[in-house]
Amino acid sequence: MEPPTDFPILLAHVWSAFIALSNSRTAGMSGPNALTYSDIKAWKDLTETPLKAWEVEAIKRLDVVYLGVANG
Repeated sequence: MEPPTDFPILLAHVWSAFIALSNSRTAGMSGPNALTYSDIKAWKDLTETPLKAWEVEAIKRLDVVYLGVANG
C-alpha cells in the first residue's frame, strides 16, 4: 500500500467549493442528483466567490466521481 499523497494546496479552494455545493445538493429516488451549472452559478453569485472556467469544470469532474461512489 502506498503512503497517502499530500493534498495539493493550490486546489484547496476548488475542493472547498465542491464541499459547499455538495452539502446543498438535491436528491432523488435513486440518490444524490448531479450538481448543475445553474447550481454552481447560483452559489458563486450568492457567495461572491470568483471561479474560473477550469475551476467549474474541476468541480463538475469531482461531482462525477462523487456520484459514481454514492450511486454505486
